[in-house]
Amino acid sequence: MILSLLLSLAISGSTEPRPFPPDAELYFDTVAARRHLTYMSSDEMRGRDTPSRELEQTADYISSEFKRVGLEPINGSYDLVYNLERIDLRLPASMQFTRDGDTFSFSVKTDFMPFEQTGEGAIADARVVFAGYGITAKEFAYDDYNNIDVKGAVVVVLRGEPDNADTTRFRGKQFTRHASNGEKAKLARSKGAVGLLVIDALRTARKPFVSGYPWPSVFPNLSRASRPLQLPDTTRRIPSVHIGERPAIFLFDSLANVVSITRSIDSTLAPQSREFPGVRFSCSIALEHEIVKVRNVVGLLRGSETPDEYVVLGAHYDHVGVGKANAEGDSIYNGADDNGSGTTGLLLSAQALAASSQRPSRSIVYVAFSGEEKGLLGSKAYVRASPLPLSKCVAMSNMDMIGRCEANKLSIGGNERCPDLMKINEGENASLSKPFNLVYDIEQYFFRSDQASFAMKRIPVIFYFTGEHKDYHKPGDDVSKINMPDLVGITRLATHVLWRASQLPRGTYVPAGFEE
Repeated sequence: MILSLLLSLAISGSTEPRPFPPDAELYFDTVAARRHLTYMSSDEMRGRDTPSRELEQTADYISSEFKRVGLEPINGSYDLVYNLERIDLRLPASMQFTRDGDTFSFSVKTDFMPFEQTGEGAIADARVVFAGYGITAKEFAYDDYNNIDVKGAVVVVLRGEPDNADTTRFRGKQFTRHASNGEKAKLARSKGAVGLLVIDALRTARKPFVSGYPWPSVFPNLSRASRPLQLPDTTRRIPSVHIGERPAIFLFDSLANVVSITRSIDSTLAPQSREFPGVRFSCSIALEHEIVKVRNVVGLLRGSETPDEYVVLGAHYDHVGVGKANAEGDSIYNGADDNGSGTTGLLLSAQALAASSQRPSRSIVYVAFSGEEKGLLGSKAYVRASPLPLSKCVAMSNMDMIGRCEANKLSIGGNERCPDLMKINEGENASLSKPFNLVYDIEQYFFRSDQASFAMKRIPVIFYFTGEHKDYHKPGDDVSKINMPDLVGITRLATHVLWRASQLPRGTYVPAGFEE
């Protein structure tokens, strides 16, 4: 049952939550915001890639600001160091099918290529099962795994998700998280599969291309820095491979059959899962591993009444580094909006509440995450080994790309899952002298930013976002294009909501049907 906020008692036992401290309002300042953002998004920071020397410099800046304004370290440090692995495909890699006693061998790069999320190991003589798009989506009443047994088998799936006119079941061109190859591999593993083979969903007569991941070991002209990053494997990933034309024809007899199956599933949303009779699969996938240490930056504002419980305000401070130059010759992806803006908000909020004469009822943990652009790695590492018990975390607020507010529009994520936080946010927004136009149009982005890692632990979350733009992940994402007054205003709103959440009972979290 959704909690009634009007009847909720503050932690202190009073019938009305304590108002936001007036002296904190003085620190929501565009001058300070510009100073922080100009430093973090300067050319000298070279896009704050994970990992990089410039990412570490940015982390030093954030931790020094946390210390300067008076946040406490957690467990003696502002740095929360975690390990990542840089991986590369170790050659040779092999893949074979057998049928009726005949063996058919296929070649890496030409016929198959492991994805960056792949696990490693040898598979010998495994059954092969087709599982449609490889999706179980209760919220869309769709399940490719219904009535099939894939335990000990290799699963073959179509890439992406069904393209159906009924957008209440899937979102067409805006893929849901179910379309992710990584999610498909995790689901297949949870069903007992030992490997995943992904083929392009063919809707027209064309050859499926082999992409997978461009491993430097396979493409020697690529930099070793292009090797993918991942968190150390705690659950044993399964081999996950993209297959091309020859394996597809072997399995389905013709590419025309792949087209027919794809179109049928798309139009009917009825899975066509089945075992390939008499077919067996073997492969050998091995990886090289290199440990890379990176860090989240954390600071604690201790609560006055229930300090062992806490709320989190987070923002990722990494971006995508240096890349292809634009027409002006600029190759540095400064990431002023993504996500220098949210990190700037994090620093402003910390300064405001730390300088106040009052303290929140619960503690507030400020977290600057690294590795978001590589797959939410920093926030995943945080919830995997939180420095404070996650059971004591009652809410998490995330600011990601809050610097390009237009026409007073502010997009809010989490409304489908966290109605109580939404009510707090709406109430606090209404009390502003210039309320934002709150819109709930970004659920398709929900699992693309760091609040998702907390949501997977069923912690109530709220996500602030001002939208993608033409400079998204491009060198043009510069400080000069930031709407500084509204960046500060969004930060003020998020901080007011945290203040309220620190006093109210833990809100409701409504799972969407697939959270852990």
